[in-house]
Formats: sequence, structure tokens, C-alpha cells
Amino acid sequence: MFFFRKDGSCEIEAQINIKIEDGSIRMSNINSTINDFEKFIEFIENEKPILSATQEVLGRKDCYNLNMILENKKDVINPSYNQDKYFAIDLMFSLVLASKLYIKANDEKGKVRLFKTDKLESFQSLNEDEKYAFLLQTYWTKYDFEIKFDRTHNIAAFYNILAEIASAKQGDIIVKDEMDISNVMYSTGAAFFHHLKFLSFGEIELINGSKTRYEDTIKSFSPNEFGIKTSILLLTKAIQYWNREDVPVLLEYYNLKVTTNKNEKAFDVFKTIFKGNTVKNTVEESKINKGGTYTFKVSLSKTVWRKINLAYKHTFGDLHNAIQEAFEFDNDHLYAFFIGGNRRKGVYCKYAEYEGPIAEITTIASLNLYKGERLLYLFDFGDEWEFNVELAEINEEAPVPLKPMIIESKGKSPHQYSGGWGLYE
Repeated sequence: MFFFRKDGSCEIEAQINIKIEDGSIRMSNINSTINDFEKFIEFIENEKPILSATQEVLGRKDCYNLNMILENKKDVINPSYNQDKYFAIDLMFSLVLASKLYIKANDEKGKVRLFKTDKLESFQSLNEDEKYAFLLQTYWTKYDFEIKFDRTHNIAAFYNILAEIASAKQGDIIVKDEMDISNVMYSTGAAFFHHLKFLSFGEIELINGSKTRYEDTIKSFSPNEFGIKTSILLLTKAIQYWNREDVPVLLEYYNLKVTTNKNEKAFDVFKTIFKGNTVKNTVEESKINKGGTYTFKVSLSKTVWRKINLAYKHTFGDLHNAIQEAFEFDNDHLYAFFIGGNRRKGVYCKYAEYEGPIAEITTIASLNLYKGERLLYLFDFGDEWEFNVELAEINEEAPVPLKPMIIESKGKSPHQYSGGWGLYE
């Protein structure tokens, strides 16, 4: 097993001495994980909280009230913390969005809330083992580690923590090694330990009294048998599915061998997590009809917007061209679309030479968008014109347009080279 030092060097530790029996991991107490996640869903359904205007997350009062009913709770006495300080809540919030159990959308008053999708019903039909496998798979394959943790937390730091857990024996306690590159995880990267606790990998011993995010808050982590064996699975069979762009670098540079099967899917790995073949099903793909006419509302401000109709088979390149026409721009720069506003991963134009979906060949229907779902359209990577794009309607019955159509407009288009936002708001 490889461990990475602070200076970037690598040393070989003893091989992991615990085997996965029969290709499966024995049952552990995952009840707290499932119970808390279901309490989160129940809270969203019953309270229908309005998300904060700037960050679009749960407000302090909602976080406080939700925290009080969780098993994985933060020790607080008043609602004075933002969502990111409630590690379990922040993780569950990310998981429901990453898996599209919920989407962010505007209600009838224009307030942003979480709205359930048809995938939530599919999730609720699963047994507890299947629910856990789905949550762990979502975390490993879709959680945005590189956004949630800043660039100082490179993949080696996460890898070393999991490697220490995978190499541990029942009763071992993992503590900070000042010479190890993973020492940052005990302070600014502490959320990762809280994630592992939420996912039933083990228990945390906290350091109380820290005043800044750069001080250690984690004293030790005590992995259980389930956490040990699950870490082995993540670092062997599931490592190629890790949602980090630097996984290939990790594998190649340090000569970590991974046997892949081109016909294998991530679920094929995660369904083996429990012994006894208890995980047979996962969340079904969306049941939404991919056909029909899609109506997008493209806004620069509350008073400057356009509505555009496209067919399901039109591409994001077609949507780009329609926006350029609608706002009378010169269509002379690069562009990209980002679902949910995440500006790191998106659908880029072909000239951007980005390794991902290409706008000119990616159809509107292929991304399984829901009514109310929002995107960020970024045009001109220098001046950075940002347009908010909302999927206002999917009409399965209407005749599909042969080409994109601008059906409604409000406000005068700004001059593309005006050099300032305030000129049109």
C-alpha cells in the first residue's frame, strides 16, 4: 500500500492484511446513516425550506432545527452556524443534488427551494442495504471533492487517510502524523472525517476550542470493521470511479494497478458491499419523457430575459446560437453551460478543447433535465457574460420546432462590448 509524504515522496507500507471475504463486506450498523438521511428527506418535504438567496443552501435556523433530530449532529446551543459547519447536513444536501433526488428550482413566488424528482420514489423503494450502497456510490462517484475541498487538499491526502483505515485492525486508532501529507485533513480537511463517520466507517474524537479553520479539530479516528473493509473496496475495486480528475495521475505516477472491465458499471462494484446478495437494485434512471419541446428562460437580470423553444434533439450548441441571436451578440467567443451553476464541470464548446461533453453534439434531452432545473451559460471566458438559464417547460405534446425559436422577450439587449453590468440592470 502506498503512502505519500509531505514532500511528495512515496514509501511502500505493508500490504493490507484484511481480505474481503467472498467478495463482500459483512453487515455493519448503517442504521444511523439511513435514519439521518430519511430524516433529512422528511424535513425537506414537511418544512419546504427556502434556500438562502446568495449561496442557495439551508438557512441557519433550518440547519439548527434539522440538526436537533439527527444522530450525526453538531453540538450547538443556538442557530448561529451556516450549513457548511453542519458536516452531516451539508453532505446530505450535496448527495440529494448530486443524485438528482432533488433539484433546486424557483417556487411560484420566485423563491429557491428543493423539489423532489421521480428518483426519490425509486430511492424510497429500496431496502436499507440498497439505500446505503446508493449513498456511498453517489458520494464516491458524484460528490465534488475538488469544489468542496480547496486545491490544497490533493488526492494523496484523502488516499492516505483511507489507506491508513484499510491497513488498520479492529481497535486501532488513527492519529495525525506531522510528516504525512494527510495532516491537513485534521484541520481544514476535517469534513472528510465527518463524512466517514456519517457513512458508518468509525468514530471521531474531536478537539474542542479551535478558533480558526486552520487549527486541528480532529484528535483521532477509530475505524470499525465495516470502515476497514469498505476502505479496501474503495481503494481497489472502486478507485477508478472516484470523482476526482487526478485519479489517473495517482494511478499512473505511483504505478497502482487497477483491473478494469469495460462492461462493468459502478453499481456492479458497490452492490458487492454487503454479504448475502442483499443489494440487487438501485435508483432507477429518470422516467421523464425525453421528447417534446423544451422552453428555456434565459436571463441577464430580472428585467432582461428571453424565452426560447428548442426541440429535444437540438444541441446545446443550438441553444448557444439562439441565445446569441436573442441578445444580439456577435457570437465571437468561447462558451459553456454548467448545470446547477458549478463552473468547474460543464458542457463546453468544441473549441475550448475540454475533456467532457461537447456542446455542439450534446442534445438537450441527453442530460435528463427536469422542469425548473437551472443552468449557468457562460459566454466569453475573458469578459465572462453570465446568463441564468431555467428550463421553464417541457411540452411533450407540442410540435417540435425545426429550429430554435425566440418566443418571448423582455428588456433591451445590452451592448456586448459595454464593459459593465450596471449599464443594463
